Amino acid sequence: MEKINYLVNSKKRKTLLKVGLILLLFILGFVLFYNLRPGARLVQPLPQDSAVKVYFNHNQASSYEDPYRHFIREGDNLEQQIIDAVNQAKSTVDLAVMEFRLPKVAEALNFAQKRGVKVRVMIDNRYNKTLADYTPTEMTKMNRHDKLALEELKRYPADALDLLLKNSIEIKDDTSGKTTKGSGLMHHKFVVIDGKTTIISSGNLTTSDLHGDFGNLQTRGNPNNMVVIADNVQLAKTFTDEFNYMWQGLFKSHKPKRNLAIVTTGTGRTIAVNFSPANRNEDLAMTSNGEIAAYLQQAKKSVHMALFVYSDQNISDTLGDVHEQGVEDIKVLVDPDFLGKPYSKAYDAMGVCPRLGKKNHHIKVKPWNHPITTVGYPVAPSGDRGVHSKMAILDEFLVIAGSHNWTNSGNYLNDETLIFIQNPTVAAHYEREFSRLYGTAKVGLKTLPRTHKCEDTLLKTTHTSTEPIELDDSSVDN
Repeated sequence: MEKINYLVNSKKRKTLLKVGLILLLFILGFVLFYNLRPGARLVQPLPQDSAVKVYFNHNQASSYEDPYRHFIREGDNLEQQIIDAVNQAKSTVDLAVMEFRLPKVAEALNFAQKRGVKVRVMIDNRYNKTLADYTPTEMTKMNRHDKLALEELKRYPADALDLLLKNSIEIKDDTSGKTTKGSGLMHHKFVVIDGKTTIISSGNLTTSDLHGDFGNLQTRGNPNNMVVIADNVQLAKTFTDEFNYMWQGLFKSHKPKRNLAIVTTGTGRTIAVNFSPANRNEDLAMTSNGEIAAYLQQAKKSVHMALFVYSDQNISDTLGDVHEQGVEDIKVLVDPDFLGKPYSKAYDAMGVCPRLGKKNHHIKVKPWNHPITTVGYPVAPSGDRGVHSKMAILDEFLVIAGSHNWTNSGNYLNDETLIFIQNPTVAAHYEREFSRLYGTAKVGLKTLPRTHKCEDTLLKTTHTSTEPIELDDSSVDN
């Protein structure tokens, strides 16, 4: 009898073990499926530098609730970084951004002013309009992307500029001083809090740039980055001085000459700052594009670039020289709308020429002696830019960022911010973002339309920039 009970119990134990094993395998399978499914976040956060923190609205290591469309998405909430800083303001907030449409930021600025904080807002004249300022006559003359931008503006829960004006917050633009006609762009994207905290971004304060489009839930905003430097009075003063020039009505080349400013951060690293535009008579080496070229010349191992627009000839020539000197790891990503434009320097890097029409036959192309194929564009959901950052990482140590496009317009027409951050901890964040973009990218000659072998006669033509002044709104953010 005991033997029979033992055998029965043994069978039960085996059955339970089998059931337990099957259940364990099922749980492990579910965990693997959950973590390996498309969109699952396996990326771990990187450590932040204590003095220079960086954020990306497509950061795969974090997530947040979209404040306007109300679902959880991957990325850092760049808007919230500004709101949090404004909420801590004690005395002053100076905000300079090309386009301002986010009502939650406007609400934070209004609350700050009610606390006694002095708030000043500077934007580009093209976007210094409330919804009520758009007349029926003007709307009939709009091009397609302006009409789309207006339709997007109507979807916001409130008109951000109107909220500021109703609270008597003063807003100025690049025509306020009557010294210019706003021929370039007021293209800065920075905030200074209490004269000690500085926020520098590549993104405008619009949903399409930071979060995504109201009418397309698949969008996640144009890929942008943000740098937050707290408790650095010297750096904040550099940006406050730039803001004050504009507040006094000085824009473009009407501002006094500002040289590259180098500031030490709390960790002993440095941040260099240069503002555009430069006078066309100025030594090229002293301009923002000239400074970029100078830093590129120092690269020893790698150059990774993710740019909205890339058309500066001197930078292209310098990068080609760096490649000749033995730097093999060069990768270049450009937004797909600008990669194949005739003025794009992607043609130089890949050693081919565009087929030019009558309107752009003066564009100069200087193909590299040893072309590369690691040039292309990131793929993004329809409605989002492939890349909107203006960034590069050199030797996993130096980061180039800010609002400055690597173009003649950025160098000589627009009010721009350019920063150079020497910091391996910060560089690691930018490298991760670049790797994410490059992982989606299409690269090589197939990305350039209508190419042909360059002719000697073409290479001898004089360069006349035909690149446009890069426009920016909620459809075409720059």
